Amino acid sequence: MKSSYLAHGKVILIGEHSVVYGFDALAMPITALHIKTTVEAANKMWMDTARYHGPFFATPSEYDGLKYVVKTILKKANSNDNLKITYTGEIPMERGFGSSATVALGTTKAMNAYFKLNMTENEIMAITNHAEMINHGKASGLDAATVNSDYLVFFNKKMGPKKLKAKLNATLLIMDTGQLGNTKKAVTQVQKQIQTSNKAKLNIQQLGKLADETKAAWLKQDREKVGQIFNAAEKILHSFGLATNKIDELRKIALNHGALGFKFSGGGLGGIVIALCDNQAVANEIAQNSQKLISNYWIEEI
Repeated sequence: MKSSYLAHGKVILIGEHSVVYGFDALAMPITALHIKTTVEAANKMWMDTARYHGPFFATPSEYDGLKYVVKTILKKANSNDNLKITYTGEIPMERGFGSSATVALGTTKAMNAYFKLNMTENEIMAITNHAEMINHGKASGLDAATVNSDYLVFFNKKMGPKKLKAKLNATLLIMDTGQLGNTKKAVTQVQKQIQTSNKAKLNIQQLGKLADETKAAWLKQDREKVGQIFNAAEKILHSFGLATNKIDELRKIALNHGALGFKFSGGGLGGIVIALCDNQAVANEIAQNSQKLISNYWIEEI
């Protein structure tokens, strides 16, 4: 017997970091980036990925969230079965694409089907979110909600996810800096500043307000306003020391070649950046002028 589940990645448009403190955030699924999780019977507990082939519970600490998922579901299923769990497809890790949430959700859903547990959506998301807490130290639930959605997600920790089906009628350029981000380090860095600085507290509140303003502008299809908000958010994120020299260089290129707005997406300290553009031609021009600084790029109509 074999069960599989295909889960996609995500990009945070606005509200990273502030969402951890109860403010709103807006994120979108990226269906072009996905990972398929396959669960099947085996002679011993085994994991097979592009980066690791070996005993499941001997995996490095970066897989601790997945170990939690597997142990939890084996317990729910009252099972001592040995399984081979295989991950295929590609989402660049530690870039802000939600790879850890994608595999946690995929593993939970594939094992749920394998053992015919009929878990509720709430149970599935609780397991996925706990795995994210293990991975990142502090997680809002945004990544898990977005990798589980086919539409944009407007998210708040208290209210949970709400689907946003409206289109902005713009083009989003996503560029991978090739630099590994470190969500746990970035979250801790912000947390320390908030504990010691009133200015940092106000900046996080402002970032939350900008997410609300984004939604309002989005519903009016005011992409110029959304671009301005992206630029304002980037300044705030920069103030927390989360940008890199490469991110700053990419910002200059994007804005000099017609981007309406630019910011990095996710934890920062590397990872991905996003540029809001009027159309595909502008996005392509920015991407071509950024080739020396990026490892890959994607263009999405939003």
